[in-house]
Amino acid sequence: MKKLSQKSKLLLGYAISGLGDQFYTFAIPLLILSKTHSSIIMGLLTAVEYLPTALFGLTIGPIFDIYSRKKIMVISLIMQMLLVISAPILIMNNAPISLILLIVFLFGSFDLVSWTGYQIFIAESVTDSELSTVSGQVGLISSVQKTFGPGIAAIVINLINYLGGFLLDALSFGYLTYVIKDYKPINKKVKSSNKKGTFKSSAKEGLNFLYRQHTIKWFIASFFVANIGFQSVIPMLTYLLKQSMHVSVNMVSVFFTIAAVSSITGNFIYIHLNKKIKLGFQVIAIGLLIAFGFLTMLNVNSFVLVTLGYAVVSFGSVWAQANFFTVIQSRTPDKYKGTITSIATSLTRIIGPVMSLLSGIMIKFEVHSIFWVAAFCMVLSVVISFTGKLNKLE
Repeated sequence: MKKLSQKSKLLLGYAISGLGDQFYTFAIPLLILSKTHSSIIMGLLTAVEYLPTALFGLTIGPIFDIYSRKKIMVISLIMQMLLVISAPILIMNNAPISLILLIVFLFGSFDLVSWTGYQIFIAESVTDSELSTVSGQVGLISSVQKTFGPGIAAIVINLINYLGGFLLDALSFGYLTYVIKDYKPINKKVKSSNKKGTFKSSAKEGLNFLYRQHTIKWFIASFFVANIGFQSVIPMLTYLLKQSMHVSVNMVSVFFTIAAVSSITGNFIYIHLNKKIKLGFQVIAIGLLIAFGFLTMLNVNSFVLVTLGYAVVSFGSVWAQANFFTVIQSRTPDKYKGTITSIATSLTRIIGPVMSLLSGIMIKFEVHSIFWVAAFCMVLSVVISFTGKLNKLE
């Protein structure tokens, strides 16, 4: 039997642990809702899930540049394994809600650490010429997980109950830990332990590099603005469909299924065509395509048009994310990868808590407002790309 490459092992580990994460995402809200029946607690749950990024997102990167990346990843994955087992036990034994929210917060914190590490590891497992392909593969795996994950989670709950499902989730983290412990980067210079700086110096050097690196800096700025638009829409989709458009539960499921299939399609096309199309053209064209999708969703009286618009958005977003990962990882030296990866990742998430609150206010005030904001942010993102001359990237 042919031995799997490190890249293949990492992708397989990500696929397995990601399916486990889909169970956690699906089951935790159901468990808490069944115990509390409180919309306030559900809102707190969402806020707590976002909170680690807001608190630590911009600061965890230098840790990967100072200490052993492998040890950090192994510790983070083991902690997630323990936390994912403890969460259902606490909920089923009527533990204080504050303790359950603390577990969710800690899980989210270690998840942020391990996701940052995973991006570094997967980039170090391939050559720069392979980065675009592997980023498309990561996106494809993520899209498949989101498509089938909730359905698999529901089957698992029916077969072996919640606790059994969480045990399977813990095992998935165990497998990724097994993959990581024997990992060795390819064609990378090993840092001398005598040259490791302090947290402060490492962060400062990384930020100085970011300031000097024209392409990465403008890419992050463009993505930051674009994600303001995304975060004004994404948290309100279910509310829009159920409360504003009065769509049945089955049609809500159809809506998200079509979006997931569109994401998978986008990944497939990206993997096969991205190297044949000028990168600068991709950046501009995909940004305008997503803006068009949001504008199409303004037709809230038509379920078909709203679904079509979000399918376009989903198609474009996975393509844009794959390019973002490729550019960030290929243009960042190994010694700065932790700092730059955490900054890039965090800025795509950090606006989430604020926009979740604002989008709830906006959609109550005027249902179309969230789509106008999203489309405007996408157009502004394209303008930033032109300003930073990203349209000229080969």
